Amino acid sequence: MNGKALKFNKFLKEEEINAFECKDFEDEEGTVVYRSYIKTPLWDMPLFVILDNSIYSVMRLVVGSEKVNSENLDALNIFINRENATYKNFKFYADEQDATLYLDCIYMSADDAFEPALLYALMTSIVDYVPHAVGDLKVAFESK
Repeated sequence: MNGKALKFNKFLKEEEINAFECKDFEDEEGTVVYRSYIKTPLWDMPLFVILDNSIYSVMRLVVGSEKVNSENLDALNIFINRENATYKNFKFYADEQDATLYLDCIYMSADDAFEPALLYALMTSIVDYVPHAVGDLKVAFESK
C-alpha cells in the first residue's frame, strides 16, 4: 500500500469515517481505490478516490453513467463550460466513448506532504456542491 493510502486509512479511522470500501490493487503504481456514493434526487453517484505513487490523488465522481448521448451533448457541454469556468477546485468532462459525465478533482502532493484532511475537505466540497447542481444537471440530461 502506498504512503498516501496509509495516511488516508489512518485519517479515516481516527475520524471514524466508514463510508468507503477500499481496494489495494497491489500493482507497480501502488494503486489503492476508495469507493463510496453520493445520494442525489437523480440517482446515486459513485465516488472514487484513487491514490497511488504519483503526485496525483484523484477524486472522481461518476455523475451520469451512460447518460451522455447525441441529443443532450450540446446542453451538457453548456453546463460543463459554465461550471468549469465557475469552480476552480473540480472539473466536469463528458466521455462520449462510455457515454458518461464525470467530475474530477485532483490533489497534488508527494507522499511526505500528503494531507488527508485536505483531500477530505476537497471531497466534502464536491458533496456539498452536488445538491445545488442537480436541477441544472437534470435539465441538461433530459435535453433533446
